[in-house]
Order: sequence, then C-alpha cells, then structure tokens
Amino acid sequence: MLPDDDVNDTLAMLPGGRASVPENAVSEKPLSAPLPAALRPAPWSKSEVLERLGEDEDLLREMCSIFLSESASLLEKLRHAVVEGEAEVVMRAAHSLKGEVSYMAAPAATEAARRLEGMGHEHDISQAPEALALLEREMECLCHSIREFAGVEP
Repeated sequence: MLPDDDVNDTLAMLPGGRASVPENAVSEKPLSAPLPAALRPAPWSKSEVLERLGEDEDLLREMCSIFLSESASLLEKLRHAVVEGEAEVVMRAAHSLKGEVSYMAAPAATEAARRLEGMGHEHDISQAPEALALLEREMECLCHSIREFAGVEP
C-alpha cells in the first residue's frame, strides 16, 4: 500500500486533481468484494487449452461440454461432503475438480480447489464452507465463460 503522501501526490496528478476526490475516499481497509467482471482476469486460458489440443477448436468445444457436466457433478459431491463433514470425500472431490480446472488453465479455480483438497487431506474442514463459497464463485465465472465459448446453454 502506498504511504498517504504518495496517494495524495498520485491523486493530485489525476484529471480533476485532489479536489474531485473526497477526503475519505482512500481507505486503509482491504477490498472485501470481488472485482467487477470487467476488471477480473479471464477465468481460463482458451489459447493454452487449444495449444494442448493441437489447435482443434471442435475438440475444445466437445471438451468444454464434458467439463461443464463433470465439474457440476464434482461440485455437487463437494457441497454434500462439506455439509456432511466428510473430510476424505472433500479431499477426493476437490482433487478431481482441481485436475479438471487446471487442465482448463483456470488458475483461480485451481487454487480454490487446491485449498479445499488440502483441508480434506489435513482432516480439518472447519473452514471448508468459506473455501467452498470461494470455489463456487470461481466456478460460476469459469463455467459462464466456457458456456459462452462453447455455445452451451446453462
């Protein structure tokens, strides 16, 4: 984080200068809300996956359909395991989902699944509901983007 003087100097250089920014606009608190969709990085790298598939877009579209179906099933299994407190099932389902999203070159979803897998591995899923909520948000973004590419209805 920038020191207050650096923030003030930076704001003064912006069009409209400091006068257009309220004094309380700069906060020391971290952002808690997710970034708006327009500011978020792409949830997956279509070009990376296409390269793995020899630039075969038809194969990628087919793979996307399979991914959407299988990932939905794994996510449901994961939800159930978290609710039931089944650490072993959390670990296995998160591991499988991690493999699928990593193949789709989806770093944020991969990391979220990795975190849940680790919780299951450690047999401490006390924080799993929060981790699952993050994974679900990442999966929602990822699946939306994949559906758009593949032309698949939700």
